[in-house]
Amino acid sequence: MTQGDKGRASRRDILKLGAGAAAFAAPSIWSSGSFAQAVEGKTVGFTMSFSNTEWIKQQQAGVEEIAKKYGLKTVVYDANDQPAKQIRDIEDLITRNVDIIIISTYYAEAITPAVREINQAKIPIVVLSSPLAGGVDFACHLATDTLATARSAGDYYVKKLNGKGLVVQIEGKPGSLINQQRGKGWREVVEKHPDIKIIGHIVANYDRTQAIKGMEDMLQANQQIDAVYCHNDDMALGAVRAAKEAGRKDQMWFTGYDGLTVEALEGIYKGDLEAVWEYLPFGVEGVEAAVQILRGKPIQKTISFESPLITKANVTEWYDPDARKRKVLPSRLTF
Repeated sequence: MTQGDKGRASRRDILKLGAGAAAFAAPSIWSSGSFAQAVEGKTVGFTMSFSNTEWIKQQQAGVEEIAKKYGLKTVVYDANDQPAKQIRDIEDLITRNVDIIIISTYYAEAITPAVREINQAKIPIVVLSSPLAGGVDFACHLATDTLATARSAGDYYVKKLNGKGLVVQIEGKPGSLINQQRGKGWREVVEKHPDIKIIGHIVANYDRTQAIKGMEDMLQANQQIDAVYCHNDDMALGAVRAAKEAGRKDQMWFTGYDGLTVEALEGIYKGDLEAVWEYLPFGVEGVEAAVQILRGKPIQKTISFESPLITKANVTEWYDPDARKRKVLPSRLTF
């Protein structure tokens, strides 16, 4: 047995003891009287699969900022794109006896055993964005109807292209459910129109550099491209850069998702990006949901948010062009 194996066995032994003790001592986590009204001093555990995209960075910032507002302590873990590490991170949060765990994961199936351990320990869970796998429980899931939004994106393409055109698709991480839905819903609509051809498909893993390289290859292979459908803003901005450098930016238009960064909003304002669909990072709302749960207040098990379309016509609702700043929008949660 290696030293790492010894550490893992020790942690699991602790978890078994801790889960049993918690199950004995803790009342039902979803009953109205489960927790004291005051939350100051309680600890929120936050586990994420990775932190190298702007969307995740803003999610983490929202968690930490709002936790501080409520006097909550935070323990934050980044799994560095390793499902096995996210499992260990979750186990550590359980052994630390945190009061609530917020989960953001791209690896729902892989981390299911660790989520079951959270359930056994009677620690409530708030899920951000991508759902957990079946067979586990949670207190609240904050999400956007991504499939419906992607279908509306398909409608936008059909209308903007007048039912005819050559399109490139640039997608994010293939294992992400959100990524899959952004592609599935869009294709369901555009593929009903035989005169719209998807002439290229790039997997860029939500990374701008990979999108630049992929778009460069598409530009070399295709003399005509009318539009580029990207699964996030970073990849859209990368595709724009490649088209600009090739002297072909004005031959096509680009869309993205998220609407979080000044650069993306400024791109819309200046006309580099045609549009993006806003996608909340849920960090702010995740902690507010956690506070509601810790106070023993009722909360919906699933809360869905709209994903509005941001275009040049309405971008100043999100962006202050004079200050070159993203406007601070209030939380979308209301209790």
